[in-house]
Amino acid sequence: MTASRQRATLAPDPTSETGAVAVLAVVAGDEVYGFPLSTIREILVPPPVAEVPRAPAPVLGVISVRGQIITLVDLPRILNLEVSQVEPYARVLLVDNGEELIGVAVNRVIQVYRMDPDHIEYASAMGAELSEYVVGVGRVPSASNGEESMLILIDPVSLLGG
Repeated sequence: MTASRQRATLAPDPTSETGAVAVLAVVAGDEVYGFPLSTIREILVPPPVAEVPRAPAPVLGVISVRGQIITLVDLPRILNLEVSQVEPYARVLLVDNGEELIGVAVNRVIQVYRMDPDHIEYASAMGAELSEYVVGVGRVPSASNGEESMLILIDPVSLLGG
């Protein structure tokens, strides 16, 4: 993914004077990830899931949201994470991947961060071989000790297709 594509994925909040990017932080497995807030349409308590026979492993099934059928995927599985203990997912993010809404099951929603551009290290600038769905890494203040923690920034279009 090119740097211009990554920067378009994390577009600045139009209400921000500093060019800050709004990111929703969630927990998947043992890691903290960030989705651009502009792609999140809704956060739901998990509704009933209808399983889909022979669906790929990350697909948990389908859910109905106000009459619309939406595919539900398990974020830890789609990221190929090794999870130390299996927790039931607590929230479903309705994510707009550019073509459709996809339900993304997460273990926990933390909060929305408004990240200044100087707190984001884009993947292309890091020079590391990262998955095509990782935009970069953001530094956010930790509430418990005042230090910064890392947030892996996800490109939902690359992750969920679109």
